[in-house]
Amino acid sequence: MFGRGDLARKGRRSPDGDRLIATYLIRRADAARDAHNWEQAALLYEEALSLVPARADIHVQLGHMRKEAGAYEAAELAYNSALELIPDNADLALNMGHLYKRAGRIDDARSAYQRALRLSPGWAAAEQELAGLPTDAAANDEDTEEDSPILPTNAAITPKDVATALNMAAKSASLIPSLAPRRPYELVQEHGERLELRWMGRHEHGFWGNMRTLRGVEAVRGFCISAVPVEEAQMLLNGVTFYRGPVRGGYPIYDEARADGPLKFVFNIWYDFSALPLGRHALELRLIDVEGGSRSFHDAVVIAPPLAEIEYPDSDALVQVTESNPERLERKIRARPTMVRPAKRTLFPEDPKAILVLRTDQLGDMVASIPAMQRLRALYPHARYVGLMTAANADIAQSLSLFDEIIVVDFPDDKRERRRLMTLDHQAALRERLKPYRFDMAIDLAQASVSRDLLRLSGAPFLYGVDGGGFGWLDGAFGLHTRDRLNHLDRVPHSRKTLALVETLAAISRDSFEVIRRPDLTRGELTRFGIEEADRYAVLHMGARVEFSRWPGFPELARLLLDQSDLKIVMMTEDPAVRPSLPPSLLASPHFQLLDERLPFDDFDRLVSFATVLVGNDSGPKHLAALRGTNVVTLHTARINWMEWGQEGIGAIMSRRVPCAGCAIFHDAEECGKDFACIRDIRPHEVLEAVRAYAPLSHERAQ
Repeated sequence: MFGRGDLARKGRRSPDGDRLIATYLIRRADAARDAHNWEQAALLYEEALSLVPARADIHVQLGHMRKEAGAYEAAELAYNSALELIPDNADLALNMGHLYKRAGRIDDARSAYQRALRLSPGWAAAEQELAGLPTDAAANDEDTEEDSPILPTNAAITPKDVATALNMAAKSASLIPSLAPRRPYELVQEHGERLELRWMGRHEHGFWGNMRTLRGVEAVRGFCISAVPVEEAQMLLNGVTFYRGPVRGGYPIYDEARADGPLKFVFNIWYDFSALPLGRHALELRLIDVEGGSRSFHDAVVIAPPLAEIEYPDSDALVQVTESNPERLERKIRARPTMVRPAKRTLFPEDPKAILVLRTDQLGDMVASIPAMQRLRALYPHARYVGLMTAANADIAQSLSLFDEIIVVDFPDDKRERRRLMTLDHQAALRERLKPYRFDMAIDLAQASVSRDLLRLSGAPFLYGVDGGGFGWLDGAFGLHTRDRLNHLDRVPHSRKTLALVETLAAISRDSFEVIRRPDLTRGELTRFGIEEADRYAVLHMGARVEFSRWPGFPELARLLLDQSDLKIVMMTEDPAVRPSLPPSLLASPHFQLLDERLPFDDFDRLVSFATVLVGNDSGPKHLAALRGTNVVTLHTARINWMEWGQEGIGAIMSRRVPCAGCAIFHDAEECGKDFACIRDIRPHEVLEAVRAYAPLSHERAQ
């Protein structure tokens, strides 16, 4: 067998070669599809489409896979790509109806099925689907254990019955049935056996194509649903086992219908792949059960050199530790110091100095981009602007004085392939021509996706353009679509959408944080909480809606602050179990107060607004404190990015670098597999030092 990289190494890149490689990828995708491995099949179909983008049938297959995986928006994008190629295909219209029906978009489903019938009159399948769609009244059925027909079925229908039915239908037409509670039997299902990989490397474009890439320390995380207990996870490279380790579980599945149903077994493997040979390999993740049975995930991967933490200082997902033994590797990672970063942050450390702007299409597109370009120049007035243009746009761009320099590129619209093309030789030449400019940012103003890939030739560290699926490598992606309700096309001029692209860049790159204090709150009313006018005090807020994001070190931090400062401590929680868990010496201190019930908002706001410092979890109170101008130290889990959800403007954000950062676990805490080390490993003395920056500590408390 061969892969795309094998042919590339032999220099056999040609249209025929691409088609040959695509055929091989499609065969692999078909096999993954037949095995119900939807995600793997989708990735392989996407890889094939990068070589044969005019294959409408493969766009359709990609849509099927995304639909089966529950990624409805991605499925719609794939189907729409097929629709551009085969606009009069009735089968495609039928499948789009299936997608919309599954997604609960009943009106869109009805339109799609009707379109299928117009394209293929009398088609029984489309007629049956149309007939089976629920009406608004039926979808908003009474929330009872038994179905209640609108009209009686065993008696004569009276005018009153008809009036009642019409009234109910009119009422439900203005409501949203999908938001109503489901019935108990709709909340459970019977789970089949499956292995689900949640994270392993990242897909990167490179020498080998668009491949899953492993660099240095990575997390291999996921779970297996099995009726037979699973006891071991193994990883194999080219058939050779290089890792063995235990799994956790089995955990009950919250929506499993059967009392004796399968259980969930979790793995979160931290492994240093830099010890393995670089290059393209076949990797297998294999789970072994107590009866010796196995289930596996297979993929072709690229092992690449590790990245350096210094290059990505804001990311918690990059851990630069070298250790081949997984147990020692985990100990090393968990022993590392916690990251402490200032809450005040911007998208760019400093304004871009060199910006590449793409408008590689036609004259009308360039005219529509003029307001956007004017806004961009006003946004970064001192930058050098280079326009990458086709010949159709170059002259008007030159006449507008919007660019310091214009580069004309040959990027023709090929009628046979129905897309713009650039040979590999021309791509290499363009990359070399752009390299000396050392662009800080490259932006594609086109709403269509035809030129988006050219951004990757710019060498800029920040690539920005319109999102549209398949551009996961963009550093910033913009999406806006206003809808004509009848034909679903845009309602606003192209120029305004292009301007919105730049306005969004302005919004995300500028710090708009502002302190807003309440003049109606006075400090004097804090005396009933034991806080006098001259007291400095710290609020320790223990709560968070996501329970596993709560830091367990607050009692020890309170003890350290009482020992080493003159701060009074106000600890807040709504959990009644906290009080009996605290040391008696802490509760007995006259400088400590536990508030373990919900306060009226004004009291809560007052305590937060006048605090010397607030220490809290990733929760609403830390945002409120920053809004009021209070110094904040946030203890942030790595499940979501501190850059996105940390407070703005004031204080510090503490988080830990772990390979599985970005897990986005919300409901299913058992899927962590590492006991939420990203929050639990923050040490009280580290938080004490962070607090010291905002509330200098004295070693002797005034008596």
